Amino acid sequence: MNLRRTPPALAFGLLAMLAVSASAVELPPADGASLSTILKSVEGQHLGAIAEAEFDDGLWEIKACQTIGCDKLYVNPSTGKKVRRRKVGPEALPPANAMALSAIIQHVEASQPGRVTEVEFDNGHWEVELRNGIHKTKLLLNPTTGQELR
Repeated sequence: MNLRRTPPALAFGLLAMLAVSASAVELPPADGASLSTILKSVEGQHLGAIAEAEFDDGLWEIKACQTIGCDKLYVNPSTGKKVRRRKVGPEALPPANAMALSAIIQHVEASQPGRVTEVEFDNGHWEVELRNGIHKTKLLLNPTTGQELR
């Protein structure tokens, strides 16, 4: 779309919508527990393999799966305490010889700018989303080594 030929009111509205959507990105609180710490706590509960973690509506949503199904845990990002839990459908799981997700995310937190907002196991690898201001970065990581895939 050429904004020079767009009526000024419409152009202003489009720019305002872009600004709102860019600023509406929800981030975990800066003073909250790191995602790697929260994941380590969930791993210690032996609820199954973690298939994903996403920050949404002010909580970490973490999906842990066993052969009989998955549980979605809603975790307070400041305290690391579980707020609620519900049963959900099955997910693709990392291989049995995969590194602990908490260790992979701890390395990402230490080596990448920004904050992790989402992690999902898909197509045989971890997809990790980081936010640094309005910039979004997506990393694809090997589940057994934690190394970035190119």
